[in-house]
Amino acid sequence: MDWEKVDEIIKKALEEDIKNGDITTEGIFNNNFFVSADLICKSKGVLCGLEVFKRVFTLLSSQFEFNFSFKDGDYIKNKTKIGEIKGPILELLKGERTALNFLQRLSGIATETRKFVKKAGKIKIYDTRKTTPNLRILEKYAVKIGGGENHRFGLFDMVLIKDNHIKGVMEKEKIDKISAIKFAIRKIKEYTKGNYKIEIEVENFKEAVSAYEENVDIIMFDNAKISDIKKFCKFKKGKRDCEIEVSGNINLKKIEKLKGLDIDRISIGSITHSSKSIDFSLKIKKCLKTT
Repeated sequence: MDWEKVDEIIKKALEEDIKNGDITTEGIFNNNFFVSADLICKSKGVLCGLEVFKRVFTLLSSQFEFNFSFKDGDYIKNKTKIGEIKGPILELLKGERTALNFLQRLSGIATETRKFVKKAGKIKIYDTRKTTPNLRILEKYAVKIGGGENHRFGLFDMVLIKDNHIKGVMEKEKIDKISAIKFAIRKIKEYTKGNYKIEIEVENFKEAVSAYEENVDIIMFDNAKISDIKKFCKFKKGKRDCEIEVSGNINLKKIEKLKGLDIDRISIGSITHSSKSIDFSLKIKKCLKTT
């Protein structure tokens, strides 16, 4: 985790919520004092984001202390006390919502990822770039905590030739789709000179074979028929190795149908863009001392 980048994200989140001050807290409390509070998980799921939760408060004050009984990756039952936080009430109340928002979001992603990982068995589950703007580093961390794998982080670290790249070639060069697939692969190989893995998105068996013949590293079947995927797996058997990825509207029911195929990985956008958050609360217990 790049904590310098994470701290920037947290600071922006705190600025969004606090801005010029917490009117309610500052209006009620004339002086600061120390309290203890319990962090409670209100629904079951995979815990993720405890360090982010802590950093929200430590960026507001260096006087916070934490005592947690669980760690990221642990499966938490409903109504479980995660641990205790001690610190000044003004900063605790200012950071409470932001800290809980990070924790609930990341735990939700980790929980959803683990469901797919368990269902997929030996097939690896990958995330996508369908993440919340500016939160990708955190959401991809949550996928890892849930047992999944990270696909490319952005446009800069790997080649992925998608349908619109191919369509753009077809329109510009006035050629058919198979020819466009080969054209795009050859162009990108010339451009990258072997410095990056090359993945390409295909929709059927014929497109997959044309990409395979150009020696790509990964072939992604997007919204393809299972019969086409099976046919390609059979075609590739005993030949040059090439990873096979499946993507496109993947849910737990569809995973069951894919488990019997000789594929390497499944990429799922919904684990980051549609995961339901896990509910947490922070409950003040008692006053410890005044500043």
